[in-house]
Amino acid sequence: MSQICKNIVGKSFIAVFLLYASSSLCQEKVEANLRLDNFLNKSCSTDFKKITSESVKNILKFDVYYIKQETRNIYGEKEKQVNEFIVIDDGQEVNSFEPIKTNTELPELTNYIREDFTLNQENATHFQALLDYIYPIAEWKPDKREFFFKNGKWYFLRDAYFRTKQGFEITVDSEGKITHICYKMRWDEPESK
Repeated sequence: MSQICKNIVGKSFIAVFLLYASSSLCQEKVEANLRLDNFLNKSCSTDFKKITSESVKNILKFDVYYIKQETRNIYGEKEKQVNEFIVIDDGQEVNSFEPIKTNTELPELTNYIREDFTLNQENATHFQALLDYIYPIAEWKPDKREFFFKNGKWYFLRDAYFRTKQGFEITVDSEGKITHICYKMRWDEPESK
């Protein structure tokens, strides 16, 4: 009987010790999290702004936001680092637009286009403006933007590299509804205007 009591007391003591140790470790973790949160609140700021352009509202199904994140005073440096993002909120979740690498298919962007939107000569400038918002051209790059329609496709050129043009190729059906969007790194000159 005394063996059973010693066993119960010993296990109870171990249980109380583990409970105390885990709660004190949790307390330390909570305090560390508070200190880290305080540091981040002093060093980082994030702002977002809804893009209210008519081009965005009339072409895309969902709201688009510009996010600016600044980090300052890290490692004692006085300079700040700025990261900028363009995101889309589909009502369920927020996503970034598909990144452009080399020749890139853009099915998500194609799906974000409103069903009632048709691309034509009258609104091609608005589509160009939309692209400027969601895929802005870097400030250091020269402005090589142009657009034209040829052989059932719209071309929204954004850049030139060693005499080759780069940009968006938009396939439309006979009514002007967008069926496919891709980014091409190179056009053969006969395709260009």
